[in-house]
Amino acid sequence: MVIRRGARLDVPQAERLLAGPASGLPPLTLAAGSDDFLRDRVVAAFRAGAADEGADLSRLEGDDLSAEELAATLTSISLFSDARRIWIREGSKIDRATEEALLAWVDGSGEGVRVLVTTTREISELKLLQSLAEKAAVVACEAGPAETRRWVGELAREASLHLPAGAAEAIAAHAPNLLALSREMEKLRLHAAADGSVPASALSVLAGARSGASAERWATAVLSGDAARARAEAATLDAEGVGGTSCLWAIAERALAALDPQPSYGSYRKGGTSGGPALRPAEARRALHVVYQADRALKRGEIRDMEIRDYVEHGLTDAGHV
Repeated sequence: MVIRRGARLDVPQAERLLAGPASGLPPLTLAAGSDDFLRDRVVAAFRAGAADEGADLSRLEGDDLSAEELAATLTSISLFSDARRIWIREGSKIDRATEEALLAWVDGSGEGVRVLVTTTREISELKLLQSLAEKAAVVACEAGPAETRRWVGELAREASLHLPAGAAEAIAAHAPNLLALSREMEKLRLHAAADGSVPASALSVLAGARSGASAERWATAVLSGDAARARAEAATLDAEGVGGTSCLWAIAERALAALDPQPSYGSYRKGGTSGGPALRPAEARRALHVVYQADRALKRGEIRDMEIRDYVEHGLTDAGHV
């Protein structure tokens, strides 16, 4: 399969291609975006491809690259290889003359050489990058929520890990970026059994996985009407094996803090860790009423502990509280 200029690739596609023979690559590939983890994977694949086919690999810095140096590198012949790969780091910083030299080379034959340009900038930010993108295969190195969740599964697969139920969503919700996510997955790998299964107890090593804090964040999300965040926090709690009673107390604590600001009822009265908008007295009373109903239903056997969160969310929503 040969990738032509102008193609748009995701990172897994780019990894497979860049790690393969140069014959399947266009002369120029542009990997643009702020996610360090994704750019690093693209570069690693490019290096691996060079090593596999015995190609020389040169690294050039965009902010210190002249048109003359680029031209010399593109046309130089190695005594040990007839193939060459060039990585231009932070290509957004090349000057106009170097840009023109690179574009002129792309329009030529490009025989025997493959170039990877990486940058932390988005293509839409600079005309230079837009010009390169028109001539290159483009790899997007940005990760939104959906991409982050997908990478949890990808990294688990690469490490042959079998995550407990709810773990993937919880990890994705709390990792600030993919680099942090990869470090969290490495922590889990160290706690995995020989068959790759990860016990739920191992999730305690993850950043932001302290159950008390998770219950507080869930309560804040529910009382703020943030359904998406509430679902993510619920996934964390499920993965940790935290029951509904802890969440019930977190709601009660917020409500009590709104009705009596004296610092005697727990973390919310001491400033807490979850923040969120302050509850009005009427809202706090309604929340306490729902807590009372849930507690009574639990004691009567009408609901199970694992159903408490749904019961509370529905009770508050039905009352128009959130």
